[in-house]
Amino acid sequence: MRVYRPLPVEHEQAEYMRQIVRECRELLKQPPPDTFLGRKTMDAPSREESDTDFG
Repeated sequence: MRVYRPLPVEHEQAEYMRQIVRECRELLKQPPPDTFLGRKTMDAPSREESDTDFG
């Protein structure tokens, strides 16, 4: 029966994948972004203000 011994390169790759998984878990802990495009976050400028802004 053969004994499998991982190579040092495989240890590095495994650690890299563990780091990726840690970063993904941190991202998944965050609340989802608000992507609703119809949300109004500020009022539209009045007609008089927009006329004076252009000269």
